[in-house]
Amino acid sequence: MGDEYEKIENTASKIYEWYKGMLLKERLLCGEMIELLLESVKPLAGYRKDTVYNELALLTLATRLVNDAEGAKHLLLLGIPDQAQIVIRDIIECTMLFRLFLKNPELAKRWLMESKEYQLGDVDAKLLDMGVHAREYAFYGVLSHEGHANLLASISNIQEEEVKEGMVRTFHFGSSTTPSTIFFVQQGFLTVFFLLYLSLIEPLAEFYSQHSDIDSFTIWAEKVNGLSPKLEALVAEINTKNSEGETQVDKHIYELVKKKMRVEKFKIRLSGSGD
Repeated sequence: MGDEYEKIENTASKIYEWYKGMLLKERLLCGEMIELLLESVKPLAGYRKDTVYNELALLTLATRLVNDAEGAKHLLLLGIPDQAQIVIRDIIECTMLFRLFLKNPELAKRWLMESKEYQLGDVDAKLLDMGVHAREYAFYGVLSHEGHANLLASISNIQEEEVKEGMVRTFHFGSSTTPSTIFFVQQGFLTVFFLLYLSLIEPLAEFYSQHSDIDSFTIWAEKVNGLSPKLEALVAEINTKNSEGETQVDKHIYELVKKKMRVEKFKIRLSGSGD
């Protein structure tokens, strides 16, 4: 226990080591996307007395969307990807509500003035009735599961190593740079990028095109389109095959599967039942 206590004591001095030095491409791409998000809602910038309720609702959601992206980025860069899942899930909620309020301003007014809450399943059903397929909704169930405090959703904070004497486990308090954690961080960034890209090319593009001149929108749209090859290159880099013909993703998925198979044994050992 003494060693673990020492690790906790040293966390404060080490927690920014990874944050400052790694994953530069992910940080730059995230910053670029956030800038495009901000530019797309410039027509709503500044509160005016004549601002209609639905536009206030959209600005509220856009603000939250930007802050979610920033929050997820910082949690991922700190090496605690499990804790980023709830924030990433909120990106989906904000994007889907933004879609809905674009199509139905009256619902936006109710959400803003009456604190009306909309379950995301109901939002998806309403959007489908309007002919809108919100692709981001496919991620919601997985992120909801990973957002809860269960063992499988916490396993990236644990490093396991098999030795002759059995299984050695190291618990990470704060940042971590183990291969397993790096895998989770990279996958977290890819999820964030996919969700932000969807919001940019669909609901935010629809809004911006309706509230800006054609020249401004064209320049913005070209920047958004320029994200696609950057995303493809990042995915390809993460999936680069090693000398054994495995990709980084393949290798770590295999390791994670082994971990999940050991979960029940892990719980038994933690409980001390010895069964």
